Amino acid sequence: MGRTGTGEAEDPMEPPLPGADGDGRPPASAAPSGPRHVRFGVPFNGVVPIWHDGTDIEWYRPTDGTDLAHVLGLGDVETEPGPSPTPSGWVEHVETGTLVPARDGEEGPVLLLRAASPSGLRAVNDPRDGAPVPLGRPLSVQEAMGERVEDFDITGFSVHVARLMLRAARDGAILLFTLRAPRDPEAHHLLSVPSEVDASSVMRFHLGTLLDVATPTWSEATRRDGMTLLDLEVAYPSLLSRADGEEGLDVERLIEMAQPVVDALLAPGFPFALGCSFVLPE
Repeated sequence: MGRTGTGEAEDPMEPPLPGADGDGRPPASAAPSGPRHVRFGVPFNGVVPIWHDGTDIEWYRPTDGTDLAHVLGLGDVETEPGPSPTPSGWVEHVETGTLVPARDGEEGPVLLLRAASPSGLRAVNDPRDGAPVPLGRPLSVQEAMGERVEDFDITGFSVHVARLMLRAARDGAILLFTLRAPRDPEAHHLLSVPSEVDASSVMRFHLGTLLDVATPTWSEATRRDGMTLLDLEVAYPSLLSRADGEEGLDVERLIEMAQPVVDALLAPGFPFALGCSFVLPE
């Protein structure tokens, strides 16, 4: 399988990396001269995609051991209204942060996260002027994803998606996933998941995508108005297990719950360019 610009034969069925230059690397960005407002893509492999204002995306890995999959998307980080069209009376919430340029002796920039609530202050360890997360140098897509397919941490990715689903059900939100390439100012709709939970702790997720997802988890999907639709019903207690006398969420059951969503997200083949937001009633 060839790559554009390498002289190798190209596979016409192989889509190019979104926003990648001819050598497969992301487009180079000018060195920042001051703090920059940023949004976030869906974390994977310990890497967070940084969505800059405009069209650039960069990929960073924290250098202090912080796993941003345990922080982002859970309602703890400051948000702003998003650009996606929403039903009347609803608002899209997109998490934001500030990227501070590297100083002398630092490997990379520092990401400042501000808490959205008193509970968020504890979750992100925010001293009220922003919790600093030191980052390494910007990574290429290949460095972020790994050299082999097996390098993609599908377990960690799936558990993170499951946590997003739990939050959406708790808040009665529409969980929205988008796909955005560098040099493309628009995030394109990939999957929407209106979610709810009833008094008996039964969660319902209504998945809708323009894609035709050909996996076993979507075998019972229906088609209507150009959309592929799938309804899921999960009792929250069924996700719990007991170990060492303590009750907690069972990883395998979380992965099973998230599988239809994960299948849709990975269908385009670009897990490094995914975005996530929550649409909530005003």
